[in-house]
Amino acid sequence: MAADTAVSVAVVLAAVAIMATGWHWLDPAAAIAVSAAIAWTAWDLLRDALRLELDGVPAAIDRRAVADWLAAQEGVRDVHDLHIWALSTTRAALAVHLVWQGEDRDAFLDCVAHRLAEEFGIAHATIQIKSAPCDFACEPVAGRA
Repeated sequence: MAADTAVSVAVVLAAVAIMATGWHWLDPAAAIAVSAAIAWTAWDLLRDALRLELDGVPAAIDRRAVADWLAAQEGVRDVHDLHIWALSTTRAALAVHLVWQGEDRDAFLDCVAHRLAEEFGIAHATIQIKSAPCDFACEPVAGRA
């Protein structure tokens, strides 16, 4: 709304300046300035829309930090096939394979899902637990085998 107000004010000021000075070139100059301002603000919106449409990692989430955090959890031996994407402009999802060794799988999953939501804003986590490394071509998280 502030941008719309600024555009309206620029148009009115240009009109007043044209009436006061007779400089008709102010009209196309104001139109070019307003167009540039619209293009500048639209670029951020377009970039965010493309990231959302292409299931890119949301800008507010550091994929490397999430991978490192998952790898640091007790019992986690390997992290692979990590995917993070936006469900909407305010909600994110995660899918990951973890090689994990521990006693209470349900408690581990509940804890990790809850802490992912708290620490990274990832509201929907799908976590596949394995007790042995992947036998087929899984995508390793960079820096990990």
